[in-house]
Amino acid sequence: MDENSAMAIAGRLGGQGGAGTLFGMTPWGMLASLLFSLIGYIYFKRGREQSDTNKLVCGIAMMLYPYFVTNALYITLIGAALMAAPYISERYF
Repeated sequence: MDENSAMAIAGRLGGQGGAGTLFGMTPWGMLASLLFSLIGYIYFKRGREQSDTNKLVCGIAMMLYPYFVTNALYITLIGAALMAAPYISERYF
């Protein structure tokens, strides 16, 4: 298997590597990662101050998951779900 076909297969499987990436992330992925990690820190800080376990856990999850997900779309979707989770659980549960 030559390098071009390996890159094509990797691109289909999740966009790992290739031109214009750093550690498998595009610049948009890095920006989304930074944004949601910052929001996660704010959730963590507020959860600790208010003794709110939901915000605390979601904040920790938001700071950690970008290390494992490299696709900008998935980072955004997971981040939006984690941002909404404390408010949904507070309202409906």
